Amino acid sequence: MKSAVLQLAAFGGLPLFPQPVHVGQPNLTDRELLLSDLENVLKSGHLTNHGPRVKSFEQAVSRVCGAKHCVAICNATTALQIAARALQFHGEVIVPAFTFIATAHAMEWIGLTPVFADVTEDTHTLDPASVEACLSPRTSAIVPVHLWGHVCDVDSLARIADRCSLKMLFDSSHAFGCRSGGKSVGVFGDAEVFSFHATKFVHAVEGGAIVTNSDDLADRCRRLRAFGISGLTEVSDAGINGKMHELSAAAGLRSIASLPEILSANQRNRQLYERVVSHLNGIRLLACPDGTETNSQYVVAVIDESHFGLSRDQLVALLRAEGVFARSYFMPGCHRSSPYRDAAPGIHQRVPLPVTERLLQKVLQLPTGLATTAEDILRIGGLISFAHRNATEIRRQYSLRMGRTRFHEADPSGTHDSSLREAG
Repeated sequence: MKSAVLQLAAFGGLPLFPQPVHVGQPNLTDRELLLSDLENVLKSGHLTNHGPRVKSFEQAVSRVCGAKHCVAICNATTALQIAARALQFHGEVIVPAFTFIATAHAMEWIGLTPVFADVTEDTHTLDPASVEACLSPRTSAIVPVHLWGHVCDVDSLARIADRCSLKMLFDSSHAFGCRSGGKSVGVFGDAEVFSFHATKFVHAVEGGAIVTNSDDLADRCRRLRAFGISGLTEVSDAGINGKMHELSAAAGLRSIASLPEILSANQRNRQLYERVVSHLNGIRLLACPDGTETNSQYVVAVIDESHFGLSRDQLVALLRAEGVFARSYFMPGCHRSSPYRDAAPGIHQRVPLPVTERLLQKVLQLPTGLATTAEDILRIGGLISFAHRNATEIRRQYSLRMGRTRFHEADPSGTHDSSLREAG
């Protein structure tokens, strides 16, 4: 552990973690079993086109979330697009400004206009009052996000949707295996979309799924993911190739089988993080909302610079230099990202976003999952505590260097190559 500020890697010292620990490190359990599963797929000769493992994966997802139908898709972004097309979205759709950019991009890509609403301070999910302020005659749908596995205020949003005859499609990328009010995520709205990207709680290396209780919607989504083909020689819809292949499905099935083990590790990690930071002023872990059971996929900390002594960005830079690859999702905010910030005023943002603006400066995410050990967390906690105790001198060193600090040699952000950034 560091005993002097100049030993910090940001200022030239050796990193505490030569091999970095990541936010979103893939959860891998028994590699030999996974390799055997993949080998069996290759031996079968059935690699894609609605094979038996995709069907088994769909059944497993349906069991976890309690939805009648699951339609496996190649990734969650494509799943959002297929679901939006199947639900016949048009014109404007209301999305949170504080979310991964893919939520907005998925809508923009198929010709819709994402309109950004604010989120709540307590849950970081879509604020129903802000949604109300965003409504217009062109609004056709609401696309809430169960961020960090925190379930949205489903009832309030459903009342708005019902009153205004709007469709509601939940981006549930962070929320597989979560519950609220005794109900599993997967049964809310017209449909929900899960991500099974490699960084997620349960993953298929790359993949997504649409879940719904509607027979008609599920049938249309199945056609749309396969070019709109409805029979051997019939095409009934203008679909695309959104199919999940058998190798991804096999990886997904192996991951779902490990769900209890991953959940237990996430919960243990969160409790340990709570213990190592709870005594520090100016940093707190975001609490799970009452009545919600979360997968604890993300350990989200909120930094109050006036009490902690360092800004969120200064702390993230310090941690990343040490090999703790913390993140600052979702800078700079959807509304401040191209093409949305460059559009005519009022197109994408028509209400103030004060909570989003604050969160963009205060929130960070810490490594967790199966790859993060208790020893790792104790060392990370020690670093954060050291930074808190020595905040005045650290700020002075930042000032002397005009904010320029050293990067960890494995840090993709140090290359300024956006292609190397981890997904959200």
